[in-house]
Amino acid sequence: MNEEIKKAAETAETAAETTVQAAETAAEAIGEVSETVAETAGVVSEAASAGAEKPEEQKKPPNKFVQYLLTGIVSTYVMAFFLMIYGQGLGAFITSIIMEVAGLNTDEHPVAQTAYMYIAFTGIWVVYTILIVLLRKKYEYARKICHKVTGKSFVLGIAGFLIVGGMNFICILASWLNGDIELYFDRFELMPLLFLLFAVFVQSSAEELVCRGFVYRRVERRYPHPAVFFLANSLFFALLHLGNNGVTLLSLLNIALTGILFSISVYYTDSLAFAFAGHAGWNYCQSIVFGLPNSGNVFPYSMFRLDASTARDSFFYNVGFGVEGTYFSVIVLVLGCLLLFGYYFLKTRKKAA
Repeated sequence: MNEEIKKAAETAETAAETTVQAAETAAEAIGEVSETVAETAGVVSEAASAGAEKPEEQKKPPNKFVQYLLTGIVSTYVMAFFLMIYGQGLGAFITSIIMEVAGLNTDEHPVAQTAYMYIAFTGIWVVYTILIVLLRKKYEYARKICHKVTGKSFVLGIAGFLIVGGMNFICILASWLNGDIELYFDRFELMPLLFLLFAVFVQSSAEELVCRGFVYRRVERRYPHPAVFFLANSLFFALLHLGNNGVTLLSLLNIALTGILFSISVYYTDSLAFAFAGHAGWNYCQSIVFGLPNSGNVFPYSMFRLDASTARDSFFYNVGFGVEGTYFSVIVLVLGCLLLFGYYFLKTRKKAA
């Protein structure tokens, strides 16, 4: 059985490498087509101007913003999404084999079922690791995604887990104090909770690797203005959740603001550690500790359980999406972004002085 699993893993890795190369080629093709479209639009514009007998100096150049939008951001979105879907499929396949070998029935075991939903994101790590290895010799943006794990990384990770997890706890506490939710204690099992912490970290860090790693750095390479690559990766992050249960425009705004928060940390620390652990802290707090919807998804195992029959929509809570779909969460995230930006801005100015 071990040999079969090993062969399956090797086959999956080879397939992932082939897919990465195909996706890169597809992205380049999209870029070339987009450039051609933009250039054609420019030629048509010039022809129209000439037909109207306008002076030479009044002719408009091709729309460079449209050209950049098509060749830079759209191609990055397509490639990132394609590889992410492939990675999730690969991860689900590998995780299913592991669960079967371990004799864990996800239909009967709540810990196994919850872990499966998170650990399936391992495939994204596999696919994007191969992608980075293939591209880092040629592209600087791929090298920027890779960072050595240092003492600073652990400090940033602990800070991210406590700060962002604490922000989520504030949102949950506010909804509980307002009477929007009723929680009851269900169980405390140390080993399952630690195992699920690892599982949540796998899922959260995989999404950050894609959004604040690949998308952030690839867009930054083409247009190195923070406003552009902050918004580009945060919008992509929000779009990934369009198919979630109970999604609304307000919940998408919350998710995009979370992307801005993590983008600020990456910009000033040049590390993904805060984003990795902060994302995990937020998800772990609301789904595994308190049993609330995690971006609309409810998991079968948690330390506390929600009495769903008493939950109600309010300024602090959204029945379909959880605390992430509320105005209060928007306020908390905006304040978090401002405080984090202010901290690093003042720290940078102090160093410069």
